[in-house]
Amino acid sequence: MSKVMHNIEAKTPKSSDMYSKTGEVLAQEIVDTVTMPYPIYIHSGKGSKLTDVDGNEYIDLVGGFGPHVLGNAPKVVTTALKTAVDKGVQFGLQNPYQEPFARLLVESIPCAEKVIFCNSGTEASMFAIRAARSFTGKTKIAMFEGGFHGAHDYVLAKVVPDSNIDEPDFYSMGQGIPEETQSTVKMLPYLNDKAFDLIRKHADELALVMIEPVQGSNPRLDVADFLTELVKVCKEAGVLCLFDEVITGFRLAFGGAQEFFGLEPDMAIFGKAPGGGLPLGVVAGRADIMEVFTRQFDIYDDVSAGVSHEPSVFTAGTFSGNPLTMAAGKAVVTYMRDHPEIYQSLSKNGTRLAEEVNEFCQREEIPGVMSSALSLFYFRMQPGGTIKSVRDINKYTLKEADDLFCLNLLDRGVIMSPMHIGYISAEHTPEDIDIAINAIKESLLEVRKAGLI
Repeated sequence: MSKVMHNIEAKTPKSSDMYSKTGEVLAQEIVDTVTMPYPIYIHSGKGSKLTDVDGNEYIDLVGGFGPHVLGNAPKVVTTALKTAVDKGVQFGLQNPYQEPFARLLVESIPCAEKVIFCNSGTEASMFAIRAARSFTGKTKIAMFEGGFHGAHDYVLAKVVPDSNIDEPDFYSMGQGIPEETQSTVKMLPYLNDKAFDLIRKHADELALVMIEPVQGSNPRLDVADFLTELVKVCKEAGVLCLFDEVITGFRLAFGGAQEFFGLEPDMAIFGKAPGGGLPLGVVAGRADIMEVFTRQFDIYDDVSAGVSHEPSVFTAGTFSGNPLTMAAGKAVVTYMRDHPEIYQSLSKNGTRLAEEVNEFCQREEIPGVMSSALSLFYFRMQPGGTIKSVRDINKYTLKEADDLFCLNLLDRGVIMSPMHIGYISAEHTPEDIDIAINAIKESLLEVRKAGLI
């Protein structure tokens, strides 16, 4: 590792200097799940490339963690922002950008009759759960092992690896989360029909079942039958079904996983892609469910006065629906709608990336697997074979191998997060994909040469 580290250090003195200073004032720079083996500070991004503060250019496989379907700083977004910013950056009050963007989303998302705006996928998840509980009068929510639905207390749940495969146990991720929240959550087995039995069994207490139609930690497209049955079972059981499309929305297809699989849940949440790179969260759903956001009553006053009202929930956010995000969002979603050919490019390039990497790993007997769903992929050091759920991922850690792999990629001009999840954009050319594939192959050989796999 010393040789490749020396190469990178020689190329990136400004990144090294910045990193040495950040700990003095920042408890955490970026999200806790992203720990690069060597800190690279990005100065700019355009199309399929990122440029660091030292002027080194990289093919971008991070994709901003999902938003950049059209690549970094697409002209359609920067133009919309330049026009909007001259009129003001934030008002708190209503602005004329919200209704056109909301109407566009309602026309684009199969399950959407109404939407609300917030600032992130985490906020959207939190508000959607609150709405489901209000609408149904029930408290519990269910989620699937391996899924991720944001960073608030109720959904930071991770499966206990050796628990019952048909009815898994879970624990809260990280400290600071009250144990009481766990009593309101039910963990379901992924791609396992026993999940449907559990939904039926607990229907009287379940307000909502949440699922990533394509899991970020296990991207795959052979899930249509499972999703179809889930929507059907939830409807029959009187439990709301929510698709978490924060990752898949406007990426898997223009209408997200709902369009791709031909399904219509009761609710859905979005983030990332429809914001065009700006902070955005969206809750979408049937009009009768979404109506709980429209009514604003104080429960204490209602009870004390003996007055009964329809269910309502409280939401707030100083920056929700801000004019810059609304302008960027409308511009990027309009472009996606009017240019369906981008999804053909995403599909072709993303599929080829995964197929060639997996073929190489199998041929060279390298324990690596790239799971993928078109332009979304997840690469892990993992013995070959079918990965059905998070249970099939090896329990041992290969951090040293991961770090050396990522360092070798950086040295070859390709940047990918050690989180393992990656994205490509419509701006990635076949030549970009060729370079990325070759860099991945060469980097894996270096890891094997070092005896780490």
